[in-house]
Amino acid sequence: MKVLLQKKKDFGKTFAEYKKDRDTLLVASQLLKDNGIKTRIIKTYLPAMNQLINQYLQRMDFYVNFTLNENFEEIIKSRYRDVFSYDSFSEGEKSRIDIALLLTWRSIAKLKNSVDTNLLILDEIFDSSLDQQGGMDLSWILRNFDDKSNVYVISHRENLDGKFDRTLTAVKEKNFSVIQETVSELD
Repeated sequence: MKVLLQKKKDFGKTFAEYKKDRDTLLVASQLLKDNGIKTRIIKTYLPAMNQLINQYLQRMDFYVNFTLNENFEEIIKSRYRDVFSYDSFSEGEKSRIDIALLLTWRSIAKLKNSVDTNLLILDEIFDSSLDQQGGMDLSWILRNFDDKSNVYVISHRENLDGKFDRTLTAVKEKNFSVIQETVSELD
């Protein structure tokens, strides 16, 4: 009989834990429904995001009106109000859009969530399909971050000399990578 009473007590504790977990999940599901807090957060930050995306695109000489709707679907219009899809752009133009989105998410996180990262690592961003003008525009944006930001660009291109204040070059010497540092005057 004692064993059964103990099992009943244990089941009661387990039931209470499951009920507490269920209640927490119910509250979370209400918050995340399309008419819940998720929608309010998106509606609050979406205008700022769209504004930042377009500012970054303009800094890279890409003059389209890029807008994300509440479902994060893009609406891209030209100056003449023609509507485009992301897939209709060249790889270089897609790169500009992707970079604008990356920098926007970073800015929104810094602005709204106190997530102020001072480190940005871009691996082969200049090696992809970004054209020469896009590369110059991006390097200008990166050089003009605040003084607290540390930006590291990893690249195989050799024509980036003089684009940044310091360049670290890895060269092979006797099967080992050796780092050479160059300090340069910016363009």
